[in-house]
Amino acid sequence: MDIYDDIANELSGDGMIIIDGQNVAIIPYSLSLAPATSSLIAEGSISGPEPLLRKLKRSSEIELALENGPVVALRCEGGRNGTRWVKAVRAGLTAQQSRKVGASRSRR
Repeated sequence: MDIYDDIANELSGDGMIIIDGQNVAIIPYSLSLAPATSSLIAEGSISGPEPLLRKLKRSSEIELALENGPVVALRCEGGRNGTRWVKAVRAGLTAQQSRKVGASRSRR
């Protein structure tokens, strides 16, 4: 799915936060699309309980499954009091998925 097809410049809704491969919570997000020439997809904010958002800072792999769209990787840029400023980039393979791909290629 091409994220730039048939959607507005703003993305908002409730998405699933995935931390280190585990679905954690549904949180509201508000993102503005970046130019298609950039590796950055969008930037904006997410909101949620402060204890959950503190976990994001300590986690190595954070993803957001958009309400009606793809899964994107998140980079936290700061924030406080239940809001974090984030940048969304294309989600890559998780460590577990890359091991599966490597194992299937070695069997050939």
